Amino acid sequence: MRWTLLRVACLSAFLLGGCSSPQPFSADAPARGLSLGVRLPAEGMRSAEFLYSHDPIIARYQQYRGSSRKASKRRVERRVSADDAGNWLVEWFRLPSSDKRQPKLERSTTYHRGGDGSVLAARATGDVGSYTSVFDPPVRLSLALMKPGDRVESTFVTRAVNTRGKQVDFGPSSSWSEYAGRQRIITPLGTFDADVVLTHWQLDLGVGKVERNERTWIATILPGRTTVVAQDISSEYETWWGTGRSKQRLVIESVVR
Repeated sequence: MRWTLLRVACLSAFLLGGCSSPQPFSADAPARGLSLGVRLPAEGMRSAEFLYSHDPIIARYQQYRGSSRKASKRRVERRVSADDAGNWLVEWFRLPSSDKRQPKLERSTTYHRGGDGSVLAARATGDVGSYTSVFDPPVRLSLALMKPGDRVESTFVTRAVNTRGKQVDFGPSSSWSEYAGRQRIITPLGTFDADVVLTHWQLDLGVGKVERNERTWIATILPGRTTVVAQDISSEYETWWGTGRSKQRLVIESVVR
């Protein structure tokens, strides 16, 4: 979803098309497009493995929107790039229906690796040319090592910054991330023993508020290469001109690189 009124375009990084409830996810709730097994024993999960491998992956995903039981005809591609400073840029592109058109950037997030081994989210952006949500301080998503049931909570300020680097709005925000353990899942790409992470965001930008819930499955899909193999996302937003809800599921289908 894109914001076209006033200065809330930066919230597009957190909103998606469809309609549903923004209730927090349960680790064991059913998931369309996935076959979920029982949760498996897990001693812990390191944060670098929790997010990305050292050899970044480009993968494509089936997309389920709203209450639809059928995957969208258009696929989504996730691209990860890393630098020597321990930063990652994660970009999600909507692929065109025709080879003559270019993929369209829907959202991107920049992550840092903390000196203590934790993972921090620094900023999020919607499509090209939109505003950026800068998290001050960066949001801690994971400790160096998390055990099942561990939760990381953060409070921060979300700053809306335009393409000229000028802050145009801000508001108090909060988030939590919980490691729910390991679960076997079957996807179009194959069967994986995946780590399950639950995440909740509450963002306030003055002119608009967003509540976003995520359930993410992360697994090693190739030797030494880890990525998101499935993800549930639901969001609810409220502004002075109205409210809205959205929901989607992404399920890995193929690896490009």
